[in-house]
Amino acid sequence: MAGEGQMLRLAREEKEWSLLHTEEITKIRVRYIQALEEEEYEILPGATYAKGYLRTYAKQLGLNPDEIVALYSSSIKPEAAPVIQAPDRIIKSRPSWVRPVIIGSMALVAIVLVFGIKALYQTEGTNPSTPYTSPPLISAPDPETAAPSSTVPPSQSSPPDVVASTQDGLTAQLVFTQACWIEVKVDGQAPFQGTFAAGTSKEVKGIDKIELVSIGNAGGLTVTLNGKAMPSLGKPGEVLRNVVLTKETLNQL
Repeated sequence: MAGEGQMLRLAREEKEWSLLHTEEITKIRVRYIQALEEEEYEILPGATYAKGYLRTYAKQLGLNPDEIVALYSSSIKPEAAPVIQAPDRIIKSRPSWVRPVIIGSMALVAIVLVFGIKALYQTEGTNPSTPYTSPPLISAPDPETAAPSSTVPPSQSSPPDVVASTQDGLTAQLVFTQACWIEVKVDGQAPFQGTFAAGTSKEVKGIDKIELVSIGNAGGLTVTLNGKAMPSLGKPGEVLRNVVLTKETLNQL
């Protein structure tokens, strides 16, 4: 202890100032006044506050502020400089060219993804450019060019019901009341798929089977099979798969 605290206390006692009276004059809290007189500087907020309080207190008591601060500075131990330890292992920095290469690669991948998604939506959002043409129905032979019935073996003649069945076939009228994505197969072939806008229609002809492979919005599609309206396929937004239309379906309507 350098004695600056004792000098402050003696000067205060000579003036017969109480701690409360000293607090009113110096505007320094009693707790801090006691810390200055006892040289318990760790109670104060820091060295800057300690020097400021010492100057103010010494000036009010009629002491030399510079002398009091000099005694305080000589009693304080200098803070040890922080020791910076080297890391246990050397962190290797990446070359400057690595980051631009990574950023460029990510940008290239993003561009490829954008073009791929755009091409996919364009493919699904367009109606097929070429309408489906059903295979020709088998017609009865021309009587004028047909061979005499006596020369044709009975086992090779076609039954009347088979000829009528192949001539009738299946005709499905698809009417889209809402935007709807659909994929269709006819007699095992896939003639078209795509998105159809509300108010459009599509006629599909087949021989034995018309298969609605996938319907993206069942509530937005109505189907008429050979002139007979079919019941509602589903609710708006409902996805249906493998709706098969055959002659048995037609008989049940």
